[in-house]
Amino acid sequence: MEAKKFCEGINKCKDDLYILALAILKNEADAEDAVSNAILKAYENRKQVSAFHKFKPWMMAITNNEALKIKKKRLYLPGDEALEALSKPVMAHYDELWDILQNMKEEYRLVIVSFYYAGLSIKDISDVLDIPAGTVKSRLSRGKAELREALERGRRNG
Repeated sequence: MEAKKFCEGINKCKDDLYILALAILKNEADAEDAVSNAILKAYENRKQVSAFHKFKPWMMAITNNEALKIKKKRLYLPGDEALEALSKPVMAHYDELWDILQNMKEEYRLVIVSFYYAGLSIKDISDVLDIPAGTVKSRLSRGKAELREALERGRRNG
């Protein structure tokens, strides 16, 4: 893939890459690092992607892997969770739903973010997360049920 086409592809999916990384890492600086690392790695290997319609799933898979690498290396200190909870997100599309997603199990959060925020198909999510399509469907179903319960709890308490 030529550099110009690569840049066009990045411009179209950069927000989705960031949202995926943020869903994994729950930290804006780390998410930005994961996306930057993914873009650099993808650029170096851009000849591997054969068709432009496969570009976004390919980038999402690389971003997923880079975010997981950062997550493995991350040093957790006591009280980190409290600091993250106090920090205000800067995301342009931040809302109550994002708060609920951050408290979900990662396996559900990643599938929901990939499907609803990034607009990936079941097959693409299966490829990105390297899990069977049936698993994607069941996690999506369970995640939606968990979201529904959390929203209903919020309405009753609010």
